[in-house]
Amino acid sequence: MGRLEHGPGFGYRFHYLRAAAVEGFQAFLSFPDLSHEYRSERLFPLFSQRIMSWRRPDFAEYLRQLHLDAHATPWEQLARSEGRRTGDTVQMFPVPSVEADGSSTCFFLVHGIRYVTGGPLPVLAPGDRLELRREPGNVRNLAARLVCTSDGAPLGYVPDLLLDHLDAMLGTGPVSLTVEHVNGPEAPPHLRLLVRLAGSTPPGYVPMSGGRWRRWGS
Repeated sequence: MGRLEHGPGFGYRFHYLRAAAVEGFQAFLSFPDLSHEYRSERLFPLFSQRIMSWRRPDFAEYLRQLHLDAHATPWEQLARSEGRRTGDTVQMFPVPSVEADGSSTCFFLVHGIRYVTGGPLPVLAPGDRLELRREPGNVRNLAARLVCTSDGAPLGYVPDLLLDHLDAMLGTGPVSLTVEHVNGPEAPPHLRLLVRLAGSTPPGYVPMSGGRWRRWGS
């Protein structure tokens, strides 16, 4: 629904996307004007409250679950954790990076694990190869892609927001999907499995641009 950016010279900025033009969508209370670009030197409260305080005794364990080092910035924590917070449906997702040669590598948390596996994950280790599989019977999303073990056992789903990028990569050539980090049952279900996706994109391709990704009113 919106894009949050961070960089030198402008601090933080947020604006709505064309995707916000859906029936029933209500602007965030802190960003009431759909056509305005909001700027701040500090991270907006809507997002800063989605970062765990370093003062909490479980902060180090939280970073471990996210597969981040002790010096990870709040921005890196948001990008990895998807900014989830109990009690709302806000979800954040980083724009995948693409190198000058068209190669792209990104990390994502596998979605829907508790619904797909119905129990604990099979034994997985960093570097294990994974497979992608379509799910034609998925009435909620016909484009859904299952993440499976090398022997075909389903684990969960590729995040919906990454599907267009994945299709761009698959249209260019084969992709590599491997286990990056696995957490035990003590971690929340959405943090159980972090994977690495790598491949190539078409010439001139820009991820998450055009169509619904354009700025509101453009």
